[in-house]
Amino acid sequence: MSQPHPATSLRLLNISSLPEQAWKNGGGTTREVLCHPAKSGYESFDWRISLAHVQTSGDFSRFPGIDRHIMLIEGESMSLTQGEGTHLLHPFKPYAFAGEDPMVCLLPQGPTRDLNLMLRRGRAQGSLQAWQGRSATTTLAAGTHFLYAPKGGYRLQTDTQSWTLEAEQALTGSSTHPLHLEVQADSADAVLVYAYIAPNGTN
Repeated sequence: MSQPHPATSLRLLNISSLPEQAWKNGGGTTREVLCHPAKSGYESFDWRISLAHVQTSGDFSRFPGIDRHIMLIEGESMSLTQGEGTHLLHPFKPYAFAGEDPMVCLLPQGPTRDLNLMLRRGRAQGSLQAWQGRSATTTLAAGTHFLYAPKGGYRLQTDTQSWTLEAEQALTGSSTHPLHLEVQADSADAVLVYAYIAPNGTN
């Protein structure tokens, strides 16, 4: 394999190898995937990516000052009620909301698994999206990248490196310059989830 560009640092991550922690209320479990600064707590992180198994309906924990992005990875749906409004979350469709707002989660079709991107307002900005069955060349802006294959495989290639992502593997790291990426899905139903965090909290 070619040596990486000196301004690019990307590594393969096996999601299933990450430790899983039970919620205090017993409603589910969480795997912390990435956090900045490393090992920072809920009161001090700039941004955080995690995966959660949600077993029962209930209130979301509140995170004042945090912009939250959530995406359903497994399960048919999740109903999010905020005040008088309700949003029905469908697989691989991101939804953003303020962490300080009261939010009630209902599971009309049973347990789910979701990906969470949490950004401290004023210190980090980012986005969450998903591609299904995609084979294309794209350019990623400078910043921190998390490319995750929850189901099916993907082949990814930059100017200097290539990777094969099997189910439950991710590619993560940062680049100080725009990153040209070739994306090739192994099948039409293969999904690639992409979380992006802008450098120094800027767009």
